[in-house]
Amino acid sequence: MSQEIQEPKPTAAQQFEDKFFRPFRIVISSILKYAWLILWVMISLAPITWMVSAAFSPVRRLNRVSVIPNPFEWSLVNYREIFTYRSSTGQMFPDYVEAFMRTLFIAGFSTILTVILSSLVGFAFTRYRFAGKKKVLLTMMVLQMFPSFMGMIALFLLFQQFGWLNSPSRMALIYVAGAIPYNTFIVRGFMRNIPKTLDEAAAIDGATNLQVMLKIIVPLATPIMGFVAVTAFMAPWMDYILPSILMPQNEVVAQWLFNINDPESQPHEPMQFMAGALFLAVPIMLVQIYMQRYVVYGLTQGAEKG
Repeated sequence: MSQEIQEPKPTAAQQFEDKFFRPFRIVISSILKYAWLILWVMISLAPITWMVSAAFSPVRRLNRVSVIPNPFEWSLVNYREIFTYRSSTGQMFPDYVEAFMRTLFIAGFSTILTVILSSLVGFAFTRYRFAGKKKVLLTMMVLQMFPSFMGMIALFLLFQQFGWLNSPSRMALIYVAGAIPYNTFIVRGFMRNIPKTLDEAAAIDGATNLQVMLKIIVPLATPIMGFVAVTAFMAPWMDYILPSILMPQNEVVAQWLFNINDPESQPHEPMQFMAGALFLAVPIMLVQIYMQRYVVYGLTQGAEKG
């Protein structure tokens, strides 16, 4: 029988080190890790807290705003001004309210159309066979390689020729057209994981293709549709370049923020810029919080190869 190898007993110095210095090293390591994390959290939150402090500050200069908000010194004067200021007397709503409602319409309208059309196109590419299917997918993939601003001059000339400038509804169609190719691949990747036996069982029971999609595929594809809705809503929400070209007279919120913060424009109010930017961040923050589970699950499942 082989003799068992006995481990050497620790020396008195090793026992003393394990008893006193090892817990000390663990505590010091934990303190340094949490201190490092807290430092980066403070660096990340500093711009946000500064914006909150400036939005509710009664002063008129940004260099007098504290990074740490003081609720006892807060004032609603900036919000009172942006929600009441009208550049002309004939306006029904204040400038900021009109820009916010216009932005909300463009974002909401484009989100609804993007979700519907991306679902229809993804369902067609997943469940049907037709001539040129791979070529269409390849073409959509190649088009995504080119940045969208390459077509801005062509879009401006097209809108100018047909008299579509300053039209929020036609502006929303541009975002829909740009979002469909990318979202089609995401929706297609998700729907390929849904078994086709469900479609066949529904067809045996007499369901049409539209009923199969609405009553079977759509409920199962809710996570990916939530992801598509969030991405489609965020695209026009803070876009400045395209609206400034296609809607120079009908401002969206990004244009309003740029003009109110321009030193050469009148009025030049950086504090109102902070107040408007903070109010603009609330809807997208609520959408992100509510749709977070759909975003994570839909993105990971949609990226899988079926």
